[in-house]
Amino acid sequence: MRAASSSPVMAAAARLHRLSLHLLTLLVLLTIALATTPTLAERRVALVVGYCGYNLTTALKNPRNDADDIAAELKRLGFDVVAGFDLDKAAMDAALKRFARTLTGAELAVFFYAGHALQVAGKNYLVPIDAKLEHESDVEFDTISLHLVLRHMERQALNSLILLDACRDNPLARRLRGLARSVQVGQGLADATGEGVDLLIGYSTKPGSVALDGDGRNSPYASALLKHMRTPGDEVITTLRRVR
Repeated sequence: MRAASSSPVMAAAARLHRLSLHLLTLLVLLTIALATTPTLAERRVALVVGYCGYNLTTALKNPRNDADDIAAELKRLGFDVVAGFDLDKAAMDAALKRFARTLTGAELAVFFYAGHALQVAGKNYLVPIDAKLEHESDVEFDTISLHLVLRHMERQALNSLILLDACRDNPLARRLRGLARSVQVGQGLADATGEGVDLLIGYSTKPGSVALDGDGRNSPYASALLKHMRTPGDEVITTLRRVR
């Protein structure tokens, strides 16, 4: 009886050990990738998007600067960067398609997003400049599902890092709460996770909270990212903690 009862415990411990080793491997790879010059055999790709001039909701001051500066820093670190600014839904879809085609076999993929976003029924959606959200069913047609981005990055890149500066106060989300009857529209973003262990997600604030756009050139989150990305030798998890 003792042997039989201890077997599930031992199996769970073994799974936890394997998960810890996978996570440690990911952190080491991300640390090396962000701190060193890539070899010819390595490929690093990034999609950087910033939204300021929304058509039907509050304009934002800093996402263009944030995306410009993050893109420049990633290029300095050897990334092949796809960048987009104030994209409508069709242009955002096209940028994601271009990005997806660069992912296969990439040693490290990074997605940075600055702009409005919202959570509906526990799922996160990124908001293009032409989003209207006049009905609760418009969410899946007017916005970009973060899960779509996660799925492509996890399936095709060896290691992935997603950085979301996307929890600004969003009047479209408030309006959608008044329209929605069958789904819950939350504040800020939900706590998203990927299916695998080779992906990390960094947020500008905790789930369900609203972040600031900032009064300077960059948002507080982008400012902290730019500062700590330039520190050589740090593990990524250490960098994200310092950013927080």
